[in-house]
Amino acid sequence: MSKERFAYIDRAKAYLIFLVILGHVMIVMNPGYEKLYMVCIQEFIYIFHMAAFYVIHGIIFNNKKWQSIPTSQFIIKRAYSLLIPYLFFEMSGIVWRAIFQQQTLLMGFYNMVTIRCNVGADWFLPAMFVGNILFWIYIKHPNHIYGIVSIILSFVIPMFISENQFLTVIGRGLMAYGFIMIGHMGKKLFTSEKCKNFVWIATSLIITSIVAIIGIKFGSNDFYTCTVCNPITLVVGGVSGTILMLGISQILKGKWISIIGQHTLTIMGTHQLVIYAMSALVPSVYGSISKGILLFVIIIIFEIPVVYLIDRFLPFFAGRK
Repeated sequence: MSKERFAYIDRAKAYLIFLVILGHVMIVMNPGYEKLYMVCIQEFIYIFHMAAFYVIHGIIFNNKKWQSIPTSQFIIKRAYSLLIPYLFFEMSGIVWRAIFQQQTLLMGFYNMVTIRCNVGADWFLPAMFVGNILFWIYIKHPNHIYGIVSIILSFVIPMFISENQFLTVIGRGLMAYGFIMIGHMGKKLFTSEKCKNFVWIATSLIITSIVAIIGIKFGSNDFYTCTVCNPITLVVGGVSGTILMLGISQILKGKWISIIGQHTLTIMGTHQLVIYAMSALVPSVYGSISKGILLFVIIIIFEIPVVYLIDRFLPFFAGRK
């Protein structure tokens, strides 16, 4: 994949992380989900914003690079890039919530170990790890029929998972695997020139909006709780939303956007710290649109030094060399 291809992938990740932040801020602005127009925006974002990260991972995964290495080495490398950041961000969350929310250290440790997470978005990393291990099985023994069947099962099985934390973690990993496989098997589509065509962007926007409306009306899918009401809308929304973001990223360019996209993992694991602090210090932020907008701005400002400091002094803990 060329540098320009990587650049637009990075830009797509940057736009996605902005949507992740916006989605979390809107929970503060609309905690009771009583504002319908906000619910529509929230549902639209939730349809694809996490699924697209997994699809993109499948797109950029280099089979030739990894096929020759031993399974143990693959697991170690994935643990380095995913589980160490999980532990780092979770430990930061333990201390942060102890300060701002009076959460005990014991409860924080329990949340980290059971993957209930002290920083809500951290669930993404263990799910990615499980998804990668499952994907590795396919990479070592590629079979087109097995690939399609496993994708279907990865979205159907979570429908029958009970409210058990261990099964929820496994279910998230299955869903992550399904979208990674979609990105891998649909790489030619996702990286084609069609994605930046206005018709394709408009069509993907319409499809994603329709899926969001269906979710509001008949029940939505949710990665965090491992809720799959309808596997078809889950897949269609994830794919159409990914195409939408990839198309936009090829039109709206900018060096700084690409740089942000290269640090989405750090932003994913730290932006909610601002939300926890502000909700504790300024309880009236809940339900306030103006304070919600201010919260969004503060998060962006907060992330600038955080990303720089971690990238400069603690890259190991963010899965970077």
